[in-house]
Amino acid sequence: MRPPSKILFQLFVKPFYKENAGIFIFIFAMMFFVVSEQSGAGLYEYHYSLCIGMLSNNIFLISIFFVWLIYSHKCVAFVSLLFNKPEYSFNSIYNSFAKSKRVGLFFVVQVWLMLPILAYALFILHCGLKQHLYAPLFFVFSFLFALCFLPAIWYVHLLKYQRRKSKISAVSFANIFPAYQTILLQFVVRKQKLLWLGLKLFTCGLIYMISRNGLISESNDIGVLFVFFDFGILANGVIVYRIRQFEEVYLFFYRGLPVSYFKRFLNYSILYFILLIPEFIILIMLVPKHLEFSIATRFALCGYSLLLLMNSITFIKYFTMKDFLKILLVIFCIQYAFLNSIGLTSLYLLCFLFAMLFFRIGYYKFERTDYD
Repeated sequence: MRPPSKILFQLFVKPFYKENAGIFIFIFAMMFFVVSEQSGAGLYEYHYSLCIGMLSNNIFLISIFFVWLIYSHKCVAFVSLLFNKPEYSFNSIYNSFAKSKRVGLFFVVQVWLMLPILAYALFILHCGLKQHLYAPLFFVFSFLFALCFLPAIWYVHLLKYQRRKSKISAVSFANIFPAYQTILLQFVVRKQKLLWLGLKLFTCGLIYMISRNGLISESNDIGVLFVFFDFGILANGVIVYRIRQFEEVYLFFYRGLPVSYFKRFLNYSILYFILLIPEFIILIMLVPKHLEFSIATRFALCGYSLLLLMNSITFIKYFTMKDFLKILLVIFCIQYAFLNSIGLTSLYLLCFLFAMLFFRIGYYKFERTDYD
């Protein structure tokens, strides 16, 4: 790798994978360990049938294209945000290169960012060639090439016409949206919408397909559905963590305002209730044909209480993203043990109890320790 490529790799590729490592690990585990095992087929057979189904069904293929487009947009948004940082202004030296060379350099950057999809595309190529599905393969790789080439053009444009975007102003938000939880919701909508949408599509889609396929026809199979549901809720921990980071940077002043503990906790309760509305809707859709009302209610309360618990844990002490994800893994193991022993009712009651307890103990004692 030549020096210009190495610099761009360090500037854009490594931070992207470092920031999204938790999401990649979660998706990898679901695709190659959890889902494939639950399907009853071997790992190769499962993904082979998945690729053939994608190449044979136009609607399925378009859905996959849409998911890839969302991922590509996430990459572009990440790189564009870095371009606007003052410390990245030295990138303007690349304008001295020929335009074709600049496009080539950023094309390589986008290929690195799209590597998880491109690696899986090689397996799609293997499956398609084996079944002689040449036309769908042409569309697949043409689309992937466009997702790599067009962002490279955009990066070159940003390089030439760097525009500073004003940072999010918590004070101006507070003037327009007086409710604290509305400020946090605006942050999710503006900065985390793709992550939030991807998590909702994964969790709600998986729950709906499992339920419709009759996997939970017996009461003993409720635990299987809860495992998938719980995984989806825990994945929201990434959003919880980023909300807390946003608070500590832009809304630190709020902690000094004369607001009661109850109202502060209520603000978070409203916020995370709103963020879980898609899960609540999908559970309602499954009642009563595919899911009993009492079970759906317990699922909803478990998910809601878990999200509040994750938020309260962030007030105990400062955690890095890596440490926070480790804690979520421990919580998942504990919940699975509770599921097979005392049941869901005790589980969500304990989650609510510890969420309020951790919040009450840690709110004013919390202090970030990552400042330079």
